[in-house]
Amino acid sequence: MSFVSDLDAPLLQLSAQDRFTLRDACQGVHVFGGIGSGKTSGSGKALAAAYLRAGFGGLILAAKPEEIENWCAYAKANGRANSLILFGERGGGGFNFITYELARQGADGIGSVIECLMRILEAARLSHANAGQGGQQFWDDATRQLLRNTIPILYAATGTVRIPDIIHFVSSAPTSLQQARDAQWQEQSFMFRTVLAARQNPVRPLDAGDFDKTASYWRDEFAQLDTKTRSNIAISLSTALDRFNRGRLHKAFCTETTLVPELTFHGAIIVMDMSALTWNEDGVIAQQLFKYMWQRAVLSRNALEPRHRDRPVFLWADESQYFVNSFDTDFQSTCRGSRACTVYLTQSLPTYYAKMGGEHAKHKADMLLANFVTRIFHNNACAETNRWAADTIGRIIQRRGTYNEGGSTGRSMGMNEGENSNWGTSTSAGSSRDGHGGSSSNSSFGSTRGEGESTGRNRGRSSGSNYSGGYSEQMDFEIEPADFGRSLKTGGPANGGNVTAVWFQAGKKFVDSRRNYLLTRFVQ
Repeated sequence: MSFVSDLDAPLLQLSAQDRFTLRDACQGVHVFGGIGSGKTSGSGKALAAAYLRAGFGGLILAAKPEEIENWCAYAKANGRANSLILFGERGGGGFNFITYELARQGADGIGSVIECLMRILEAARLSHANAGQGGQQFWDDATRQLLRNTIPILYAATGTVRIPDIIHFVSSAPTSLQQARDAQWQEQSFMFRTVLAARQNPVRPLDAGDFDKTASYWRDEFAQLDTKTRSNIAISLSTALDRFNRGRLHKAFCTETTLVPELTFHGAIIVMDMSALTWNEDGVIAQQLFKYMWQRAVLSRNALEPRHRDRPVFLWADESQYFVNSFDTDFQSTCRGSRACTVYLTQSLPTYYAKMGGEHAKHKADMLLANFVTRIFHNNACAETNRWAADTIGRIIQRRGTYNEGGSTGRSMGMNEGENSNWGTSTSAGSSRDGHGGSSSNSSFGSTRGEGESTGRNRGRSSGSNYSGGYSEQMDFEIEPADFGRSLKTGGPANGGNVTAVWFQAGKKFVDSRRNYLLTRFVQ
């Protein structure tokens, strides 16, 4: 069938003037939304339909059994029902990953087989509550060394590598130098017989120098390890791999191969029909293993002919916290050139922290999320996720208005009263005599008196009012964290089937909003 190959081809109409293109899809999409937010039935369904219509091949990881039904319906609605391959519960089929890797690369692929087995161990560890405990690096290195000295011997002696043989080989290894020299142990030990066959009658001869290094490891290192350390290494390996020794994982991954990751390069949609809620830890480990093999195949397909690498492919994981591992960051940072479009959906940041575990869980999650250019935020009750969403969109200068209003009234009243009086007397007397013997005299007497009175009263009133206004500027969230929990529609009858979300894309300026984000609407 035909497919979209132009990187600027539109896949989804976001607004009247904004489109989501193949180029955008290749940069990764991460969707966040709380329970019942509409992330799966809103933006998730819209993206799934767009990728199917565009002719993508894809791998779908399933946490819940209803996701398989959803994808069957999506494929039928978009004309891709014939492209669907169910792998697991209902679809059957098999993928012998060890045979697959050795067939691709021969003896040079042994290192790849070892890394596949290490992913199984990592997935088994992450599925437990004590994931990521301190000191894990030592055990990883020790286990990887153990596998490096087991698989080449098995491959040389038998021409193939089987998980039951790995377990049998390690469990029959010598526990001391004296035991390694014991004739009775040599006769009974599967490990000794295999080493002898690899040396004397190999199906695929091993370089002499490599054989000597392997023999030295078992003789001089493993046999002389502290008993507790040695048994911990062996038990952690055998416990994780024993899942593949029998039952559904053995049937799916250790028998015949009927499907391979490369089928998606030609339009196949592989749905992992082994949901985490029905197959439990087996489902998580199985899907992480196949995902890792698919990722490796995608990253290496640029060395193939154009017909194997032109069609876009996608990786889809709803409830993605079940399926993330340490390789995802490396894949997401380099898969753009391989036209791989990752879509992860989860509820909140703390789900990643809890699943990744350990003291660096937050840094691991942040490293992974940094590689998703498009992030879609639906309604969410998680305060931490909402703060992160607000920080992701960023802050701008916000103008805050100020307004002041005041009034005053006054009243005064007073009264004055006064009285005055004055009183006085004056007396004068005098006499005079002249030279002729004459004289004269005079006298006067007088008095004055006065009184006065004054009264007065005054009263007054005053009033006034004042108004002032202005604004201040400060850096603040463009979208407040609380808005992600109260303003976005969650679909259903109450919202007429409408789901809204904030669609963020780094480095993008949407025409409709003139921002790096856009309020989008989806119909369930």
